[in-house]
Amino acid sequence: MTRKSLLGAVSLSLAAGTAFAADEVKLQLQWVTQSQFAGYYAAVDQGFYEDEGLDVTILEGAVEIVPQQVVAAGDAEFGVAWVPKMLASRAQGAALVNIAQIFQRSGTLQVAWADSGIESVAEWEGKRVGSWGFGNEWEVYAALRMNGIEPDDTSQVTIVQQPFDMSLLLNREIDLAQAEIYNEYAQLLEATNPETGELYQPEDFTVFDYNDVGTAMLQDHIFVREEWLAEEGSEDIAVRFLRATFRGWIYCRDNMEQCVEIVLDNGPTLGESHMMWQPVDNFACCT
Repeated sequence: MTRKSLLGAVSLSLAAGTAFAADEVKLQLQWVTQSQFAGYYAAVDQGFYEDEGLDVTILEGAVEIVPQQVVAAGDAEFGVAWVPKMLASRAQGAALVNIAQIFQRSGTLQVAWADSGIESVAEWEGKRVGSWGFGNEWEVYAALRMNGIEPDDTSQVTIVQQPFDMSLLLNREIDLAQAEIYNEYAQLLEATNPETGELYQPEDFTVFDYNDVGTAMLQDHIFVREEWLAEEGSEDIAVRFLRATFRGWIYCRDNMEQCVEIVLDNGPTLGESHMMWQPVDNFACCT
């Protein structure tokens, strides 16, 4: 084949869209499918990753899944986690690096019953304070220590391992519960007060926002292995991945209802109203 005919064949192949295979990458989420991760699902659904020559597989998280470990082991190129969790992994030797900060403010709250009379962090002393652990406790611990309360000293405070829901607070088994403004706090307001038969209202609770407390820490960010990023072509893949991801979040900002439908199509464990609550608060406070 002559050089001219070879170039012609390549041109035809490019025109037909068959010249190059998409780069296959995986994204490990830190929790199950929900609107907290809507931008990534939208980027897949709307073809934004495809536009960048990427074939992206989104991996759901779970209690037993640590995104930092998954990425560090090379089982996913990209991971989503809270910044303090990743920093703790780095301190333990995992060579991970933050390449994009998605949430710009903390969404963490600590919630007490309004009738408890708890009005300050200093009054958490001697109380039963719920925390999820698994690296989610750093804002809680920092707030306690800032107020002279040592979380590891059971004579000063009782840290209770809290499930990822509000059951312990609703049952009054703890005095304060950890909550995300876009998730567990909504669960409280979706619960029915057995005494009235009506939904609980914000005035039923005292809410401590860690942005106001002074120990807020950055949350959802995208990270990769430093070694992978240094490999030839990886930086370009990362740039394309971020460009498509940002398009996904912008799409959700501008098309919230359609974006929630995309999340629902991917099978979240909570319903439509809860999925609508999440992006409203994400766009208001966190992205």
